[in-house]
Amino acid sequence: MSKPLLRLGLCASLFFSLAGYSQVKHTEPMYIGDEGLLYIGNQLFEFANASPQALTSRTANVAGKLVVEGGSFTGADATHFVDGYIQLKGNTATNLPLGAAGIYAPIRVVPATSGSTDFAYYHDYPGSLGSAIDTGIDGISPNEYWEIRGTHTAKLTLTWNTTSYLNNTANSLNELIMVGFNGALWVEIPATVDATSFFGSASSLSTGSMTTNADIDLSQYYYVTFGGKGNSCYPEVASSGNTKTYNGVWTPGLPNITDPVIINAPYSGGSFACNSLVLNADVTLLNGQHIEVANDISGSGKIIMDSEASVMQRNANATPPNIALTKRTRSVMRQYDYIYWGTPISGNFFSQIANARAGSGTAAGAFDLMYKYVTGTDGGWQPLTATQTGKGFISRIKNQAPFTTSTATDYIDLPLTGTANNGTVTVNITNNLTSPNGGTSYELLANPYPSAIDANKFLMDNATVDGAIYIWTSATANSGSGQLYTQADYLAYNLTGVVVPNNIPNIFTGKIASGQSFRVKSLVNGGTAQFTNCMRIKDQNNQFYKSSIAPSASQNSTRDRFKLNMVGNNAVFSQILIAYLPEATMGYDRLYDAGRNSVSTAQLFSVFEGDGRKLAINARPVFFDTDRVPLGLSKADATNESFTISLNETEGVFADPNLSIFIHDKTNDTFFNLKEGDFILTSNVTSLLNRYEIVYHNAALNNPDFTKVYATAFINNDQFFVSAGASIQKVVLYDLMGRLVETYSLNDQRQAVKPFQHAESVYIAKIYFTNGEVVNRKVQSTH
Repeated sequence: MSKPLLRLGLCASLFFSLAGYSQVKHTEPMYIGDEGLLYIGNQLFEFANASPQALTSRTANVAGKLVVEGGSFTGADATHFVDGYIQLKGNTATNLPLGAAGIYAPIRVVPATSGSTDFAYYHDYPGSLGSAIDTGIDGISPNEYWEIRGTHTAKLTLTWNTTSYLNNTANSLNELIMVGFNGALWVEIPATVDATSFFGSASSLSTGSMTTNADIDLSQYYYVTFGGKGNSCYPEVASSGNTKTYNGVWTPGLPNITDPVIINAPYSGGSFACNSLVLNADVTLLNGQHIEVANDISGSGKIIMDSEASVMQRNANATPPNIALTKRTRSVMRQYDYIYWGTPISGNFFSQIANARAGSGTAAGAFDLMYKYVTGTDGGWQPLTATQTGKGFISRIKNQAPFTTSTATDYIDLPLTGTANNGTVTVNITNNLTSPNGGTSYELLANPYPSAIDANKFLMDNATVDGAIYIWTSATANSGSGQLYTQADYLAYNLTGVVVPNNIPNIFTGKIASGQSFRVKSLVNGGTAQFTNCMRIKDQNNQFYKSSIAPSASQNSTRDRFKLNMVGNNAVFSQILIAYLPEATMGYDRLYDAGRNSVSTAQLFSVFEGDGRKLAINARPVFFDTDRVPLGLSKADATNESFTISLNETEGVFADPNLSIFIHDKTNDTFFNLKEGDFILTSNVTSLLNRYEIVYHNAALNNPDFTKVYATAFINNDQFFVSAGASIQKVVLYDLMGRLVETYSLNDQRQAVKPFQHAESVYIAKIYFTNGEVVNRKVQSTH
């Protein structure tokens, strides 16, 4: 005899309430159908020992719901949970025993406001809800998410267990984050892993929980799940064994990163991820589309790729695919322009370069000259005779239709066919010992993959190179500067930001496209640099140069920084970046300062106080308005020329209209406020190194602090930093009650880093200089 079944929701008006009982014991099969509600109110809902899960329908907009308002649940575990929707009403903190597909996935909600919110758990791929991921997030869970529909503001706790396979998302708990889908993209929700988890044990990648740092507005998110951020490398992914096959349609459904995939019919359906890929037919990827594969790609088929399509593999030892990639310049080119190329296929493909053609034409052989760059004592440009994986090369557009006049423009297409590169690529590098900062110390390297790579990871992982990359931009149509074109030159990028050789803003956000080469300064005389799969990214493969306009949002978060643009005759455009960062010092910081590597006939730069080198990016410690930044100018000859210097892209404290930024002419002792207009600089010498500086006070105002010796101090990560323009005898720190906290002897050093193990608070640093002067700086300690 069958057991009785409680079915609710047979009609839209049905509402079943158990609120009059002190306890609800679930002992029999329960199903709440479309539009049905089971209201338990503020009562205790008990899962009895032999009871199955409580089920609700999952039909969009009319799903059945178990409604709780002040009540609680007991007896929930891996075999006893609500497989469907729970509606939480009121403002009582509640543990919701959700689950699906035999998986228990509870969450805890601690409301700060009253409201009504529906929750449900899905053991499915959240990327199918929306694939766009916010900058900085490496990936999201491949197999689970929670749906949220409601109005509460609350703290939220998510749980995981072995069926969550979090090792597919993050390598460690430090890399694990909570993410929410806001209707447009997955964004991070600030949260912290619980030391003692929801389940009572210590959190680990196998089982645990994490809780939002503050109350969040649940109405801002449709779904929540786990993500990875700051991963040193993509996690290894185990196969689900659930093979997905494409025969014109996906069977038995769309794949995710855990599923093996077999392609048996020509595929052009867009992006997908899988665990392994067998190509019995060709796959075609359009611009912006990608395939992410955890392991091997095999079979007789190939992947046909548009210029901005991507193929990314995680396993460095996996078999790579055969690809047919047509790389196109991101903007139109002109006669005799140079293009810098990368090496997305393996081996020597020199013979294929002859297949390059204009985008609107059919004639091959678009180039008349091709070069590689050799560093070292006898370094320079040399004719290219073979390509080498990981090393870049350049080619010049010849006088061939449609490039028969200086004004004719078109794209360039370079079709390449071969085996994609995968895994670690090691290249030899060297500098010129007699000119360590000169051009013959700058290697020309190349993205070796058919996907973009992250410039930050490349720079951080390769201590053998200086911490900046330089990417060539050809002569660029220039609106607003009085010139038809700006000169060809290099942009410079590091962890501080980017400076560009034209007035198109934000053209590079730190993603080096497939087929792109770039220059870096070697710090070693005979060493190596490495590319790894950890640097690869599956999208954002659209920053191939000549030049392009990228989205206005910068790769870097808002910081205290600004740029100066210098424009002159003969298509001169020169830009520098000055930034104040807690990571920076007054010394040369490999990842944050960048030398000026430019071929422009006139160049603006800041002067590094340590050795006088020219900087395109100057990162300094936390901002104090007593700082002075030396400026320099160089130009090709001694003709009398005028240049216009303007302030651009002010961020952080410099966005404050009340904070002035002056150019101080030390020769004439005059101050010009760049926030009030552009500065005209006229010079008839080839080098100006000591005349101009950036300051933040007009000395004519007789600010007494400004006349003192420059000094900056701050506390970060339990360390005290101090830097000054003169020798320091000692630094004494006091709390705000005037009590002595620390004394540091510096023995005439100009900068120092000292341990600081004291409570979070504000302190006064009294800096004693060897010359007898004393200045005070307010510093704040945070942990």
